[in-house]
Amino acid sequence: MTAITFQTTPIDPLNQIIALLDQLRHRLPFAEEELAHHTQLRAILAEQQENSAAALAAWRAALAARWECEVRAQRLYAHVRRQVIEIAGTDAPYLQLFEPDSAAGALTATDLLNSLRRLAAVLSLIKPSPPFAEKALTDLTAMAAELQAAITHTEKCEEERRRVQAEQRLLLALCHRSYRRTRHRIAEHLGG
Repeated sequence: MTAITFQTTPIDPLNQIIALLDQLRHRLPFAEEELAHHTQLRAILAEQQENSAAALAAWRAALAARWECEVRAQRLYAHVRRQVIEIAGTDAPYLQLFEPDSAAGALTATDLLNSLRRLAAVLSLIKPSPPFAEKALTDLTAMAAELQAAITHTEKCEEERRRVQAEQRLLLALCHRSYRRTRHRIAEHLGG
């Protein structure tokens, strides 16, 4: 996660320039125009910061919910896998169909989702159907749907967080340019 850090809050320079323009409003012919511009920027920036904080909080909540779902899915997968191995043994040819590739390293949420689906498919192929199969298939299907929804929600929250961050970077750049331009105008007017 990339965070934008500032020594001061981004609103501080806007507050400073607004205070300066307010003090010099009778000496600067452009003060009212600049005051309106910077006051509007300050309001937009404050709203943008609220949006950014909300998007970050939503993304973090989605990640936490997905992680909890992944833990439950992993437990279910391990439980059903053990049951399948107990009835079929470790030499069963279809065992390779649902076993994750151990050389691939850590499983992602999508890998886990695919593993759940493969295990459900293998379980449905076992004949005669084991006594636990109906409940296990129902549980695997429901967990796969829940995990898919959690993954999708997290991805949407991530997209929103990135979009808001990009908007915030653009707005901050605009604020800094406006701040520098106004300071330059003030210095030119008072110095010239």
